[in-house]
Amino acid sequence: MEFPESIDKGFRVLNKRALELRYGIVTTEKPYVFYHYHKGIEVLFVHRGKGNLTLNRKLYNLESGSVVIFQPFQLHRVQFDTNQCPYERTILNFEPSTFAPFLKNFPLLFRFYEQVWKEQLSNQVFRMDRDMGYISGVLERFKDLFSWDREIELEAASMLILNILDYLKSLHNGSFGGAARPESHAEKIMNWVEEHYTEPFDLSALAEELHLSKHHVSHLFRSEIGGNITEYLIARRIRQACWLLKTESKSVEHIGSLVGIPNFPYFCRLFKKITGLTPIQYRNSHLN
Repeated sequence: MEFPESIDKGFRVLNKRALELRYGIVTTEKPYVFYHYHKGIEVLFVHRGKGNLTLNRKLYNLESGSVVIFQPFQLHRVQFDTNQCPYERTILNFEPSTFAPFLKNFPLLFRFYEQVWKEQLSNQVFRMDRDMGYISGVLERFKDLFSWDREIELEAASMLILNILDYLKSLHNGSFGGAARPESHAEKIMNWVEEHYTEPFDLSALAEELHLSKHHVSHLFRSEIGGNITEYLIARRIRQACWLLKTESKSVEHIGSLVGIPNFPYFCRLFKKITGLTPIQYRNSHLN
């Protein structure tokens, strides 16, 4: 989704969306914020601004110098306050299976690549407190590569991804990073949703577990996250539906029931509204 208030200095697509670079995007007005995920690996470099990230049911502070690794199909939400300072960032998104053959000749980095791609990471939010000039130079080279009129070569793009991986690995092995806040009410709510999203939503049961009123639960979630519980619940259900459509042969109707949306027509309408595809179209697009 593109926002009219964002200034995008560079954007190109490689080989049917195998690679996207959005360089120096500047947002000066309050953007529409929503839970979402990406098919590929995404790396977010924050150049200016202050905000927060919801990831793995935790909240993190983001500011100038923050860098975040998002794994494939990982639900997240980024919110920045643009009243005091514009939000400027560079986003690199790439399909990991496309570049894996080019990186296998570098065993140590390829092992880290596989961790980012397929395994659970202990930390995904870091501070670029050192060598910021180096990574800025790599991103500039990426931008220059994308500015050429001819099709970008996979091998050339792979070498730049390799440089970024090497830098991210150095951050990952360091002792610094984006420390999660102590568990907030919103995080407790997200953890509750994780345990119960396949069931009919019961705000009373959630409020009772948190020893709060229903109104207070809704107010706390909105004040800490900026959205409502229902939006988060729907995003979580659709994310799981996407995964099941990719990995299971069960009927679409059955999958809707498995993720807590047993009304089949409603599930189909909701799925298309969020993903842009019907469940069948989504499944067919991921067939080998």
